[in-house]
Amino acid sequence: MKQEKLTRHKDSISDSKMTPRKSKTAKKESVRNIDINVADFKGHPLYSLLIETAKSNPLFAGNAGYAQNYILPKKPNISAKELASKLSITVGEALAILDSRETE
Repeated sequence: MKQEKLTRHKDSISDSKMTPRKSKTAKKESVRNIDINVADFKGHPLYSLLIETAKSNPLFAGNAGYAQNYILPKKPNISAKELASKLSITVGEALAILDSRETE
């Protein structure tokens, strides 16, 4: 059955009529380039949900400990985007790490 569909499809397309397909998806800009104003972001109603979700990640404690012991003492005013880049984590997790540092 499957081979029949493949063979039939191949026969129905002639080489002279083949045209390149147009991409149906438009290029989207990466959201990693968005600058986040943390003060505005903390006022968002979903911020507490973001923090709770990030903290439920099993790797969160290790990443937070490493950041607090090695990265934050050297660069205390690091941005969430920069911290995310250094630890290879999402910006949301970096925000949660920085938020937990501020609440202590």
